[in-house]
Amino acid sequence: MSYGLVIGEVRKNIFEERNIDAIGLVHLLQKESVLLIPNGHYEIQEGIINLLITVDVEETQFLNPLAMVHVLEKMITAHGKPDMIVFTHSSSGIELASYAAGYFDFPLITDVSGYDTEKKIFYKSYYSDKIFGQFYVTQDETPIITVRSGSFREHVQAKGFSPAHETIDGIPAITNRTFMEYVEEEKGDVDITKAEFLLSIGRGVGNKDEIQHYEELASLLKATLSASRPVIDKQWLPKARQVGTSGKTVKPKVYLAMGISGAFQHIAGMKDADCIIAVNKDPEAPIFQYAHYGIIGDMHKVRDKLKDILKT
Repeated sequence: MSYGLVIGEVRKNIFEERNIDAIGLVHLLQKESVLLIPNGHYEIQEGIINLLITVDVEETQFLNPLAMVHVLEKMITAHGKPDMIVFTHSSSGIELASYAAGYFDFPLITDVSGYDTEKKIFYKSYYSDKIFGQFYVTQDETPIITVRSGSFREHVQAKGFSPAHETIDGIPAITNRTFMEYVEEEKGDVDITKAEFLLSIGRGVGNKDEIQHYEELASLLKATLSASRPVIDKQWLPKARQVGTSGKTVKPKVYLAMGISGAFQHIAGMKDADCIIAVNKDPEAPIFQYAHYGIIGDMHKVRDKLKDILKT
């Protein structure tokens, strides 16, 4: 059986959305898709996998790398070596993948964000996409891969049928490593990663008193207000609204950047937006290299003009 094995990322009975990218990579390589999940009730998109395998362990054991290698051993015994084993590029995914790679002596490629179907090369970016590493895996090797969120979900194709289902049991209990608790990320007042329209402001805003005017503009546009790091560092907006490598990676339908020059750390967090509109008085601002539309001008004047139009 030629197949790609996806290790599901789960948390508190939630099947994480980032799993779709792992499945998308398997589809892109035109492999049969097999998904492993632990006991539990998980909502999984209908018809996107060929085989669903439930491992008869609790979620906290499933996330234990010492238990995962026993699961993979049983999987390989039952179905043969997969063509690839795919994890999400998350804290748990990286830990599980690296331990399994060492245990089975399989090659490991982390944070994969692209694949060339003709050259059969995996791509991984460095320095906020300024440099790309290329990785080639020989046919007799089973690579273990972690997939960057948002990279392959467009390649997911519905199979048009419900998946077959199997169970793996007999996994020994792991007693020398114990799950303690989930530590939740501090929640902000909004989740900018879910927004379809982001109005993002940067250093050009000038001072804190201007923030209220951009909040008003965001409301008129039915957008969510976000910001680059300089605005967050000054504590003019909360950390949860920061876009960039030290904040959130976003992919809205529209990203309106006002007064943001376009440092590579910020670009890495928003470059995959469907439509990028940049407003900056500096015609040489790097953000214009990534924008679909640009306005060279004072951000406050553009803001006021937009407010006047929207209020009429």
